[in-house]
Amino acid sequence: MRTALFALTLLTSVFQLSAQDEQAPPRSVPSILESMKSQDFSKRSRAFDEAAEMMASDKLTPADTDRLKLGIIQLLAAENTRINVPDGERVKPATAATGCGNGTDNCEGAGDGDESDYYPSLISTVAAFNDERAIPALVGATPFGGDATRALSKFGDKAVGPILDQLKSRNALLRTSALSLAITLEGRSALVSPTRIKEMLRSALTDPVAVVRSHAVNEIACLDDRQDFVPTLEKLATTDPEHWKGREDDGVDGDQFYPVRFDARRALREIKNNERCVWR
Repeated sequence: MRTALFALTLLTSVFQLSAQDEQAPPRSVPSILESMKSQDFSKRSRAFDEAAEMMASDKLTPADTDRLKLGIIQLLAAENTRINVPDGERVKPATAATGCGNGTDNCEGAGDGDESDYYPSLISTVAAFNDERAIPALVGATPFGGDATRALSKFGDKAVGPILDQLKSRNALLRTSALSLAITLEGRSALVSPTRIKEMLRSALTDPVAVVRSHAVNEIACLDDRQDFVPTLEKLATTDPEHWKGREDDGVDGDQFYPVRFDARRALREIKNNERCVWR
């Protein structure tokens, strides 16, 4: 009897606590902003959701709306820092897939419910702000979201400087995305002239990371004046050192696969045969 009474009392307490949670008032703007700075991924993700819901409710003052908007922009910048680690530093395999960071909280809580959508949703939200203050954060997100790229294109010259700065980034993905963005901006800004584009591409062809060199080769194949790069491409097609064991490409390099050489040979064929590039 006492056991049954205890169980009933415990169950009643649980229902009371649940009811209290349902009736709990929304958190304050300062509390949400503070949670966005947490080292705990789940807290940051939850704070972002709460901020988005608050802003959509139209119940905030203009000042609080702007505080949350700026907080979300800063949150994206912080997540970019966690994800865009320098070349050579160890990155846990799930990082790029989930966008959940590379710090002590790497992927903590990811995979539960819709949390794997957190980073893409964060990028889309910031892109939709159409706020110049978001330019640096959007530039840092370009390897992971088309929304960031499209938003940056609307800012014109104001985005060019931050984009070109990423060509010096210590992260290969940021360097490749910055190169692609710079090429798309050619002709729209005095800072991105055809001569400057060629300089960027020649520099990228000597990048220490093979994926950047391959990216530059593929971009070159799509240029109107790609013929100018033929001597450099011919050299890369036979001498680039990056290779993987146990995989053949077109039979030229035996049983080794040289990705940059492979791309360079394909670019040369397209140039020689006056074919359209397959990259874009």
